Amino acid sequence: MRRLASSAVLSLGIVLASATQVAARNLTFEERVKAQEAIERVYFSHQIGTTRLFEEVAPRFVLERKVRAYLKQSAALEKFWNTAVTADLLQQEMARMARQTRMPERGTLRGSGR
Repeated sequence: MRRLASSAVLSLGIVLASATQVAARNLTFEERVKAQEAIERVYFSHQIGTTRLFEEVAPRFVLERKVRAYLKQSAALEKFWNTAVTADLLQQEMARMARQTRMPERGTLRGSGR
């Protein structure tokens, strides 16, 4: 489970790195769905014994539903606690997680295509 979390953090980092290169603007809904798909693909690639295709497990409507939920949660965080989720805060959280992991060797992706 920790490997899965580490891989998700790595995917999030990749998405954030590309997002911050887009002139620090807000991501479009489509870009967010694509980022969520990338994260879900990492989760899926770490499942053992699955016989279903990724597209069956995570169809477009599921990805969109997750993105909408995350947007609502971010809006609530900003409204009720005056705390916006920024790329900088996410970078800091990724660094904290990497620093405090109990199994750092699981944080790297190895092998074919992962």
